[in-house]
Amino acid sequence: MPDNSSTIAKPEAVNTAVTSTTETDSKDNQQAPSNTLQQQPPNEHQPSVPTSPNADATETNAPVTADQTPSATPVNTAGNSPEAQQQQKAVERDREIVEEFEYLLEKSQQLFSGLGDLPEIGSKYWMPHFQRTFEVYTKLWRFQNQHRLLLEKPEHYGLKRWEVGEIASKIGQLYYRYYLRTSDTNNLLEAFVFYDAIRERNYFKGEEE
Repeated sequence: MPDNSSTIAKPEAVNTAVTSTTETDSKDNQQAPSNTLQQQPPNEHQPSVPTSPNADATETNAPVTADQTPSATPVNTAGNSPEAQQQQKAVERDREIVEEFEYLLEKSQQLFSGLGDLPEIGSKYWMPHFQRTFEVYTKLWRFQNQHRLLLEKPEHYGLKRWEVGEIASKIGQLYYRYYLRTSDTNNLLEAFVFYDAIRERNYFKGEEE
């Protein structure tokens, strides 16, 4: 039976992120920079001036001529150039995006798994967990939508469509479970929005894990 013991605040709706996305599921035009840094040229060492095996000590210590003067070793400043620094910052920024996505994904899975351990009655026990789960999934959905182009690249994360579908499915289930506890039909409608998006966009069609 739904728990109507107290009036609860409706969790932050995340369906706006679903309905606002285009068929391509992403508006992020961020271009992932190349991870290849400018290669530094190797140091050139000037070979020593060869001497004759029969030369005496005076010949060995004689000063070299102008054409035998070693050339100065070129100083490599490529690593300190503004372009290289900007490229390095871009690589670090991409890595931070991937790490943030992985953290949100893992955290959301942990919270969703804990829903089954919540008591059926007593809103003061289960409501905070639901609110926290809604918050993390909302952030995860918006984050993957914002950085979809980057996350789909194999060299960064390699996000697949069925993985996006799994996130949408978990959000739909989350709304449905909340409906069962509150009898609020608005949550049932929110669950339908996500399941309908999964069907319309064929997140799981032809995909194999």
